Amino acid sequence: MSLLAFAGSAVAQDKPLYLGVTVGYNSFLNADASLSYSGFAAEAESPNWTDKGAVLGFEAGAYLSPEMRLLLGGGFNRTYKPGHTATPGVPDAMIPSYGETPDRINMNYSAFIGGDFCINMGSSAKPFVGLRGRGSYGRSEVKYKFDAASEIEHSSKAFAETWNIGGAVVFGADYVFNGGLIIGCQFDLFSYTYAAVQYKEQPGIKPNVGQCSSIGFIASPTLRVGFNF
Repeated sequence: MSLLAFAGSAVAQDKPLYLGVTVGYNSFLNADASLSYSGFAAEAESPNWTDKGAVLGFEAGAYLSPEMRLLLGGGFNRTYKPGHTATPGVPDAMIPSYGETPDRINMNYSAFIGGDFCINMGSSAKPFVGLRGRGSYGRSEVKYKFDAASEIEHSSKAFAETWNIGGAVVFGADYVFNGGLIIGCQFDLFSYTYAAVQYKEQPGIKPNVGQCSSIGFIASPTLRVGFNF
């Protein structure tokens, strides 16, 4: 599922609703679980927007007043890769053996909440300043389909999870054409994000943890195209 967002972007009382698309940095996180973390060093995924790719989003919403709008958005993604047990081969018949493949489930969530104060310039250009609270979460689980051989080697499933939380002061502008077409952009004047990751090979053992934080200035540009109606 692609990123979904809900944002108030109408600029006139006769057209209080808005629908549009955005292009901004990818806020989703990933951490791949493994059944063997021996010698592995945990390192949190960087939340820095310059280390992330772009993602297409959808947004919708409404003004609370001509100057104020509340924002809420988020997205979800789930991937399942079914596994299988090992298949023995027959060397004399030149039939190869196949190793076992684990079940793997990856889930990713991303969300934000905030609001904007729109500045009335008496023209089609509508600058705004606002606040954003953001968070993302990713989890990965892996487990083998046990057979007589693998049950001895792999006693339980492993998991990895990562998350970040942060906030930003944003500045941007929407330009409204006749008919309600909007083209706009915004960026973070200042932002802070804290991120963490943990890997756990078995239940009951201490997780391997990594952390990082990021501060940004004039960062995370986002473009939008939409319609007021």
